[in-house]
Amino acid sequence: MKREQLSNLAMIAAILVILGYIFFEVYSVSHIEVKTETAVISTVYEKVDAKAIIIRDEQTIGKSSGAITVPCLNDGDKINVGGNTAMTFSSQDAATNYSKYAEIQNELAYYENLESQTQGQAASVESIDSEIKNNVNLYVRTVNEGNLNAISAAGDKLNDGLVRRQMIIGEKVDLLSIIQDLRNQSEKYAKNSKPDSFIKTDVSGVFSSYTDGFEGLLDYDKAEELTAEQVENAIEMCEKNKNNTDFLGKLITSYKWYMECVVDADKVRELTDGGRVNVAFKDSNDTVLTATIVSGADTNIGQKKTLLIMKCSNMDSNLASLRCEDIELRIKSHEGIMVPASALHVNENGEKGVYALVASQVHFRKAEVIYSTDDYVMLKFDPDSENGIRLYDQIITQGKELKDGKVFD
Repeated sequence: MKREQLSNLAMIAAILVILGYIFFEVYSVSHIEVKTETAVISTVYEKVDAKAIIIRDEQTIGKSSGAITVPCLNDGDKINVGGNTAMTFSSQDAATNYSKYAEIQNELAYYENLESQTQGQAASVESIDSEIKNNVNLYVRTVNEGNLNAISAAGDKLNDGLVRRQMIIGEKVDLLSIIQDLRNQSEKYAKNSKPDSFIKTDVSGVFSSYTDGFEGLLDYDKAEELTAEQVENAIEMCEKNKNNTDFLGKLITSYKWYMECVVDADKVRELTDGGRVNVAFKDSNDTVLTATIVSGADTNIGQKKTLLIMKCSNMDSNLASLRCEDIELRIKSHEGIMVPASALHVNENGEKGVYALVASQVHFRKAEVIYSTDDYVMLKFDPDSENGIRLYDQIITQGKELKDGKVFD
């Protein structure tokens, strides 16, 4: 075949490919499939994102030099003045024996409690199954919340129910043998697990094993007097320096603690000093707390930035580990039907609303917009409105030439 013929064939093939592509694009534009979303009640927030620093009344607990130090407390435990925060051992073997002894003691207490519950107990399989179902739900909720102490407690409770069910249906669970074996192990380790000394505390507080080296970065007693520059500098320092500490832990000596952040003044004008605001922690399993605004919400006209100082009194092991956090200030909430902005239409009568697909037929639903963004609109839900949106309507989010009464095959 001549070179000219090959060139012509190649040109024809290229033209066919281009024409095919153009046909596909035209067809795609003119034949849009109908897409829908189910109408359900949703809640959205007018929110402000910020970086906040956490300031607590806390002091670190150091380790004893020249000895092996083991804490006497678990995360979240409370301790009074003069209490033992830690114990010291002269050798690693003694410290290891103590750890094994403590672990066995906890396990022994668990099985002794379980054994006492099962003595003389008369329960039906149905009642214990109902209890297990509730405990499963509790365990799932605590896992979602991310509280490790609560997860452990919920897991133990679920295991209790499962063991008792085994005993009710006749399966052999020899708790007494388990208990006796644990007691024997406990006696073995108790002989070589005594601490040489204790570290006591001169303050009362809540223990946390987490330290980051920034416990004294900002003065807790002057938390309400800080400037925006001081807070921004502290946040920058925390972001740049991830400290590795050698502390045993820390004691949080006041339940009241502060969150401070610098935000645009015009974004918090609906807040007031002395008022309350919901704060969501983005990197902490979406924990949401209610905080009291100390200052920074009452801004002046023309003010660009403001230091928002908030205080809170919630405390647990997770909150004790927070320092420099991405937060979301939830200024105002809106509840209604949320749909994409493209789903909102104006009909021939000038009424705003959406189109719903009901049994392959299009119906116009009048709707009042209560909040909107570039991406979505929040529509008021009125169950008494005859022509309004109904729950579980299939709202049309994409379709061509929509009109009331149109039928889609």
